[in-house]
Amino acid sequence: MEDKGNLLSDCLKLFSLNKIDRDIFSWTGKNVGWARVFGGQVMAQTLIAAYETIEKDHYAHSFHSYFLRPGQMDKPIIFTVDRIRDGKSFTTRTVKAIQDGEAIFNCSVSFQKREEGLSHQIPMPDLPGPEGLKNELEIREDISKDLTINKDDLPLFLRKREVEMRPIEIYDYANPKKSPPYRHTWIRPDGVMPDDEKIQQAFLLYISDMGLLAAANQPHGRNFLTKNLQVASLDHAMWFHQKLDFNDWVLYAIDSPYSGNSRGFCKGSIYSRDGKLIASCTQEGLMRLWPEDK
Repeated sequence: MEDKGNLLSDCLKLFSLNKIDRDIFSWTGKNVGWARVFGGQVMAQTLIAAYETIEKDHYAHSFHSYFLRPGQMDKPIIFTVDRIRDGKSFTTRTVKAIQDGEAIFNCSVSFQKREEGLSHQIPMPDLPGPEGLKNELEIREDISKDLTINKDDLPLFLRKREVEMRPIEIYDYANPKKSPPYRHTWIRPDGVMPDDEKIQQAFLLYISDMGLLAAANQPHGRNFLTKNLQVASLDHAMWFHQKLDFNDWVLYAIDSPYSGNSRGFCKGSIYSRDGKLIASCTQEGLMRLWPEDK
C-alpha cells in the first residue's frame, strides 16, 4: 500500500526538467503512461519549459497544442522553446517535444500580466458535492470483476492516481450502454500542492487529459476497452481564467457537442469548490471504429 501523497510527489517530479541550453530542456526520468507517453505529462512539461523562458511576472492564460506522434515510454524527451514575443502585457512561446529527432507534440502558450477588468461567468452546475460519492478507483475495482480480459492488461484502469476522483455519474465499462454525452467528476490532489502558480497550472493541465474524450464515446455505447475502437488525442486547448489554489475539490464538468468523421469533440469546465470557473478546455480526438475482424 502506497502512502498518501507519494503518488502526487512522484507526479510533481515530472515538472523538474533538465536545462541543456538557454531554450532547450529535457526529461530523462520515468515516463507516465501505458504503451505510449500520457498526453497530460507532455502538455504539463511543455508548459513548464515555456515558463523557464519567461522573465516577467506573466502567467499562462491560454495553451493550444497538437499531438503529432505517440510518445515512446522508454526514451527521453527534448523540449525546444521559441521566444515568439515578449511584450509589456503579453508574452508568447511555442514549444516542441522531440524524440529521436522527430516532434511528438507542439504547442503555443500565451502569458499575461495580472490586470483588473470586466468580469462574468456562467454558474457552476447544480450538482451533488463530493461528500458521500464513491471513489472512482473503488468503482473500477468493482467493475473489473466482470471484465473477461486479464487485469494485467489494465494497468492504467486499475492504478492508483495522484488525484482522488469522485464521479457523479457511474458508467459500467464492462457492459457499456448508450448514454448522454456528459460527465461530472469531483477531483482533488492526493496530497498537498505547492503554492507555485506554474506548478498548479501544469498539474491542472495534466489532469485535464483524464477522461475528456470519454464523453464522446458514451452516446455510442463504447469506451476505451472496446476492442475495435481506436482512440487517440489529436489536439488540446486550455484557458486559465483565475489564479489557482488546487488544494481542495474542483468540479470537472465535461460534455461532447459532436462526433463524426472518426473524430470526437469535447469541452471541459473546471470549477473551484465555491463555484468559481477557474479554467476551460477543449479536446478533439480520433474515434476510429474498425471492422471487428480487424
